[in-house]
Amino acid sequence: MSDVVATAERRLELILDGGAPGQENMRRDMSLLDACARGEIPGAVRLYWFEPACLSLGRMQALDDVDLDACARDGVDIVRRPSGGRAVLHDQEVTYSVVCRSDDPIFGGRVLQSCSRIHEVVAAGLATFGVSTTPRAMPANLRRDARDAAAIADCFARPAAHELLDQRGRKLVGSAQARRAGALLQHGSVLLEAPRAAAYLRGEAGTSLGGVGVRELLGRELGRAELVDALAEAFRSALERSS
Repeated sequence: MSDVVATAERRLELILDGGAPGQENMRRDMSLLDACARGEIPGAVRLYWFEPACLSLGRMQALDDVDLDACARDGVDIVRRPSGGRAVLHDQEVTYSVVCRSDDPIFGGRVLQSCSRIHEVVAAGLATFGVSTTPRAMPANLRRDARDAAAIADCFARPAAHELLDQRGRKLVGSAQARRAGALLQHGSVLLEAPRAAAYLRGEAGTSLGGVGVRELLGRELGRAELVDALAEAFRSALERSS
C-alpha cells in the first residue's frame, strides 16, 4: 500500500511493500530510480523486507566474497544491489529505499549530506522506541576510510560516515547509495537482530564492535510490523513538514 504526500510542486509516495524475494525488491527499486531519472516521478520512499532471507552484495563487490555452499545449505538467496557498500544479510531487519532527485530539498544534496538527511529521519523513527543513535563522525581521511571499508566484505563490520551507531559505537543501520542522471537511490538496512552476514562470507573474522539489533537494545521482542510503522511515521512526518 502507499501514502501520497502532495504539494503544488510534487507528489512524494511512501510505499509500504511487505516482503518479496531479493531480485524483485531490487527490480522495484531500480524501476523507481529509472522513473525518477527520466523525470516521470519526483521520488519515493519504500519500506520492505526480503522473503526468503537474502544476502545482498554492493554494486562493485566480488561474488568471490560469498560462501555459496553455506547460502545454498540455508536457503539464503543472493542478489546484487545497484547501490554500493558491502554485503548485508536481509533476514531479521527492515529495509528502506529512498529515491529522489539529487537536488531534492528533503533528501538530496551531495552524497554525505543526503545520507545525513535520510539518517536523521531513520533516527527519529528509532527514537520512538527510546533507541538513541549517533551518526558516525566524519573521518579525517575519507578516501582512506573508504579503502579500509572496501577491504571488509561485511557491511556491518565497519560503519561509514553518518551511519547510525548505538551508544557503544555498534552499527545499527547500514546504508549505501547510487546515482543516475540526476537521481539518487539510497538503500538502508535497520537491524532487528545482530548481523549474521559473516556466516555466509569467506574469511570473515568480524570486529570487536560489529553491529547490533534493535531488540537487544530494547531488551524485548519487537515485531517487524512495529519497526515498519515507526519508520513509516518518521518518513511521513518529514515529507509533511517539507510540504
